[in-house]
Amino acid sequence: MTFEENPFRVLNVSIHDTKTTIVDAADDLAFAQPDDEKIFAQARDILLNPRKRIAAEVRQLVGENIDIENLSEDVLRVDKKFSALNAEELRQQINAARAKSKFPAVNDTKAIADELKNLRDEIRSKIHDKFQSANQKMRVSFANFLVDKLAAGNFGVVVEDFFDSYKLEMTASLDETSKQISNLLKRIKADADKNSLDDLAFHVTEFVRARKPLDEFSILLGTNKFDDSEEIFYAVRATAIDLYNEKDLVDDPLKITRLLAEKFSYLPKLADEIRKDVAFLEKAKSNQPSRIFLDAKAALDAIKRSIERGVRFDKYAEQQNLKFYHTQFKAQHESILREFMNRQGYKPDELKLLNLMAASIYLQMGAAMTWTPYPELAFEMFQKALPYAGDSGDAKLIMLAHKRVAEWREAVNRNSSNWLWWTIGAIVVLYLLS
Repeated sequence: MTFEENPFRVLNVSIHDTKTTIVDAADDLAFAQPDDEKIFAQARDILLNPRKRIAAEVRQLVGENIDIENLSEDVLRVDKKFSALNAEELRQQINAARAKSKFPAVNDTKAIADELKNLRDEIRSKIHDKFQSANQKMRVSFANFLVDKLAAGNFGVVVEDFFDSYKLEMTASLDETSKQISNLLKRIKADADKNSLDDLAFHVTEFVRARKPLDEFSILLGTNKFDDSEEIFYAVRATAIDLYNEKDLVDDPLKITRLLAEKFSYLPKLADEIRKDVAFLEKAKSNQPSRIFLDAKAALDAIKRSIERGVRFDKYAEQQNLKFYHTQFKAQHESILREFMNRQGYKPDELKLLNLMAASIYLQMGAAMTWTPYPELAFEMFQKALPYAGDSGDAKLIMLAHKRVAEWREAVNRNSSNWLWWTIGAIVVLYLLS
């Protein structure tokens, strides 16, 4: 029975009117609208029957404000109105009205309670109809809007019926989204490409947005049933763990765990667990070599390998070593070394290692030059090794660089002294021959 169908409204009579007034109203309306005579007669018969009229009396006392027209606007209002209804209080109001209308009093609340149940069923049916007529986005918006307005214990059965209807309407969609997430996780374990990770973020977001109202309402009820959400959470988390453990990846697992931390933060147990995962992966990332360091190390390793292939350390190495020095090291390698060593953005430990590698390269080239008749070239290489050795912080390397510089400074000085005496002798000979 809707508000419009209420016999009191059909006959335009009051709950306080007597049988005579009701009969007269039905007769007058039937005379004026003969096509609706059966409707007026039916309304009259209901109101004249003390038991049948109880439903109409309840509806008349409840009023029209119990109707659901807009989910986002009416559910809380109707829930508050319906929760305030009490069968005993309604019985007393009905009997007060019957005393005036000369109808017998209602002795118990059973019929009134039955009618309140019927009223609840009607409200539930209207909520269900509204859900069916709404699209998915609207349903989710309604549910999130409503759950944000609630506080623990501050709602009644109409709100409970709302979330029951929401769950019923969303089950198929949530199941489908769960399957899509499961398929994506298989793809990501095989190849964690950007498109797959972006798709995962989209579907997890959609799942959580649709599921979150049910989880939060479960918290308000105190039932704390999050099985569906936990299943998705742990499946996605397991994939992140596998990527880290089995494929030595950090960035992709960190992206996934941050997604979970953001989306499931409303569930304390899951939020605390994933927060620890994020902290662990962030620490692992901070310990991971930077991309700029890996590029520099690869370049210096390539120079070292080139030196090892291009020079020799024996008495026949003079020409080969000099050729490598001029055509390879000075022409190419040294400029590459300087370029990478002058770049910014290395972590402190990374820079120390690169300085050690650069010093080792110059010491190696200096050693190669000691097998040539040009001590100044060896001295030059050892001198260039010295500052890199100092910045590496390696005590043994620093000591070695200083030792080589001292040794070959003396060799250069001796060579310069020999050259000076040879030059003076040549001048004397030329003078005597002139």
